Amino acid sequence: MSMTPNESPTSSTEPPPMTRFPVIVSKRNASTNTLSRRINSWIYRNIQRPWMIFSAPFYFVLWGPHPVHLAFTLFWPFPWKFPLPPPLPVQDLLDDPNIILNRRFTDVNYVTLRKIVRFRQRDTPLRSLYRLYETVVADNEDEMMQESQYWFHKQTDWLLVDIPDPQDPDPVRYAILASLTDALVLSFNHKIKYGMRRGITDKQPMKICEFRSDPDPPLESSPTWCMEVGPLSQRLELMPGIGTIIPGDLTVIPGPLTTDDFRPFFKRNIVANFVQLYNI
Repeated sequence: MSMTPNESPTSSTEPPPMTRFPVIVSKRNASTNTLSRRINSWIYRNIQRPWMIFSAPFYFVLWGPHPVHLAFTLFWPFPWKFPLPPPLPVQDLLDDPNIILNRRFTDVNYVTLRKIVRFRQRDTPLRSLYRLYETVVADNEDEMMQESQYWFHKQTDWLLVDIPDPQDPDPVRYAILASLTDALVLSFNHKIKYGMRRGITDKQPMKICEFRSDPDPPLESSPTWCMEVGPLSQRLELMPGIGTIIPGDLTVIPGPLTTDDFRPFFKRNIVANFVQLYNI
């Protein structure tokens, strides 16, 4: 079929192009939207956000084990600093390494407690040190990482040199606590030399490059009582879940401790995994 010069092959199938009309926004609508955004921003800053901050601890408490007892413990102010709970024996942690994980659902969940400001205000360095002791013996790397991050970033007033002497009556546990304190010093100083600062670079990571060139970084040091805890009389390998039995005659050898700044556990005749202390 022939086509006239004015015809097009698609003229009978394609719809005509749509006519676009300009969108007219009145000054009244623009000012109304601006006012609405300002009102919503004011409500969020002055009502919603303060309420979320205030109510967050209650949600953490309600979703944890024993919420009524935990709420009473948090808000009862006497004594202000929480006492040290009875420490778990080394053998119990070696026999049942899941005891820390199971505790989250049956007794207390420190993952949520560390997020509560009131708990952080009433917590103590010795309590945290004993929680770290449990993670090292049970080889719970997740809890070890979270507890060390909590110490480095949230408890900036807890200087390692000020950790009080636990004077633990169990010689094996006492040697582990001393080795763990020395290991914390190594891991903290490693990050400080890299440019991290406690309580600062977790919120302002761009300052790491600035602090990295600091000629006098605020390095941590071990308390004096650590040097007084000697090595164990026999080699102890903290390998949970494989039937490790602690000898009944295992004691701490008195005398000066061999200086070893890179193997805090090995110098006390202990083999342990503490690599997650560096993950802060």
